[in-house]
Amino acid sequence: MLRFRLSIFAAILGVFFFSIVASQAETGSTVKPIEEAALDELIKNKDNRLVVSFMAAWCGPCIDELPALNNLYRKYKNQGLKLVGISIDLEGAAAMQPVINKLKIEFPVYWYGEKAIQKFELMAIPLLLIIKQGEIVERLPGQRPEELLDKKIREILN
Repeated sequence: MLRFRLSIFAAILGVFFFSIVASQAETGSTVKPIEEAALDELIKNKDNRLVVSFMAAWCGPCIDELPALNNLYRKYKNQGLKLVGISIDLEGAAAMQPVINKLKIEFPVYWYGEKAIQKFELMAIPLLLIIKQGEIVERLPGQRPEELLDKKIREILN
């Protein structure tokens, strides 16, 4: 009887761990810290057509905009678009991870923290930096409709 119970227990544990691994495979990208030098290099890269989205887990408009950004990333990534999210959450990279997982965000999201507020003169979030050939060509504060974002992305890809 004890062997039977142990077998059942082992089977239940196996199903539990399999479901955890399967659910992790379906989640979005992993939020990782990024150093200032790496972020500067990413932005100043002359080959990039880049959109940088500054966001926080507590920011409703930031979260509302993420599905549109994800759609546009999927649509244009093979045409040279690079899109990255930058979390400014004080709590670290872990604060944004549940949001990224829930929405299955595919583009890279980095944690830079509150240092971004001064460095990039953030007055509002979400804030998008539209970057072409290493130069910031536009700053878009606030949530924007997907159609407008699509137009802005097409402009930097040309």
